[in-house]
Amino acid sequence: MRIVTVLIAMLGASACTSMLLGNPSAGEPVATAQRSSAQSGQDSAISGAIRQQLSSDPDLGDYAIGIRTSAGVVTLSGTVGSYPDRDRAVQIARDTTGVQRVDNRIIVNTNL
Repeated sequence: MRIVTVLIAMLGASACTSMLLGNPSAGEPVATAQRSSAQSGQDSAISGAIRQQLSSDPDLGDYAIGIRTSAGVVTLSGTVGSYPDRDRAVQIARDTTGVQRVDNRIIVNTNL
């Protein structure tokens, strides 16, 4: 009997948590809007264009710079060997069509 009581209490707590967090299965809308396939396609195109420009740049091509785009906001991550390299990567991203903002998370390690 205690096991059944504990299981019922756990299920109740789980349902309450789902409702508080906005779990769609609880009948509540998710707080973050789902991206449309068109927006996902645009974000992929932006990331691809930036990736192509970075890889073809003679100073940046050897660095593993991560690029993530969501709703036109580009997040750059990784490590480069100098501040001018970091600034160049950010400028390339900013100059790419469709970019709304760049979140620069690139680390500079002059020992590379």
